[in-house]
Amino acid sequence: MRLSINARLQWVLNLLIVSLSLVAAVAMVLLVFWFERSLFYNHLHSDLLDQVHAHADERQPLVLSMTDTTYYKLPAAEQTLLPKAFRDYPEGGHEVLLDDGAYNLFVHYQPGWVHVLVQDQSEFERYELRVFGGAALAVLAVWILGFWLSRRLSRQILQPVSRLARDVARLRQQPGARLQGHYPDDETGVLARTFEDYAARLHTLLQREQQFSANASHELRTPMMVIRGALDMLRETGSGRAAERRQLNRIEGALHDMQQQVELFLQLSRSPEAATRHDTPVPLGRLAASCIEAWQARAHARGLTLELKAEGGAGDGPALPATLTAAVINNLLRNALEHTSEGRVELCLGPDWLAVIDSGAGIDPEVLARVRERGISGGAGFGLGLAIVERICEHQGWRLSLAPNRPKGTRVRIGF
Repeated sequence: MRLSINARLQWVLNLLIVSLSLVAAVAMVLLVFWFERSLFYNHLHSDLLDQVHAHADERQPLVLSMTDTTYYKLPAAEQTLLPKAFRDYPEGGHEVLLDDGAYNLFVHYQPGWVHVLVQDQSEFERYELRVFGGAALAVLAVWILGFWLSRRLSRQILQPVSRLARDVARLRQQPGARLQGHYPDDETGVLARTFEDYAARLHTLLQREQQFSANASHELRTPMMVIRGALDMLRETGSGRAAERRQLNRIEGALHDMQQQVELFLQLSRSPEAATRHDTPVPLGRLAASCIEAWQARAHARGLTLELKAEGGAGDGPALPATLTAAVINNLLRNALEHTSEGRVELCLGPDWLAVIDSGAGIDPEVLARVRERGISGGAGFGLGLAIVERICEHQGWRLSLAPNRPKGTRVRIGF
């Protein structure tokens, strides 16, 4: 699952706060233990030595009770006066936890004697538990406060970025508009100004492209009207022979295709969706047969075999936008014929796909990855045709793939 920047920033801040609070809590616990062992134990050890020196001449068992401390001087072999829980400890300081309380115990041995100093630490243990409980509550409160603070800080930190994202989304709906938000003079401001400049340049380039497409379409209509007039005149003044009519029909068909192509590219440069809406759906099989017939003369002139093959169950195939699909097939056939010097070119149809297969020289592996880019080709003009096919497939949601053909050549496949 991919997290947003806001969520990741919150997680980082939360982890930082939790880590610091845990480190502080552990440090506090260690400090209490250090304080207990260093201060109390040293103090008790000093008190025990003072009692040993003070009663060095005492030759009788001694039990001396003080406020919270009891001193025992007993023969090493006879410790009945010492409570059973405090017996048989090695020399040094010890902590003894009993049901009725907690005690610090210091033991010192001399030849024939054992000296024991017992201090009741029950009150201190209660304070210690309260400190630990308070520390746990404090850590929990810090976590809750840190969660709230991380959400607030992340929103404040990312507020300029979120505002920039909303402005950019508005630019998509209103081309040519400018960013309305005021951005600070930091990285976000630099990003906003850079993006605004880029969007302005892109809008200018788009306007130029649309203007050029409109001008080119307008200029191309004039020679096409001249061809149309000359074609009508030839029909009236011609001999009317069958061969002549076939040639005139071919010229008229090519002119009609040219007019459709000009309108197609004009619509693609302005609104690809409009190009689809105004395109008549035609079964794929009929379109493929028409394209094969149009390119048969070119294939024959180059000494190539051009065939249409339909896989089992393909039939006429799905109904597809006529102009767009014809543009795709024609560009693929043109590329295949131009880059095949001998052999055959096949247009294969399936239930939901078509493929153009040639026996040409193929495309170098290092060029194959970039052949769909404009200006990149395995030979003259290869990349431009595939770039047009790529754009149409992208707008229609078709799947375009290129692969080497075996033993040689190229296979271009489009799935619908």
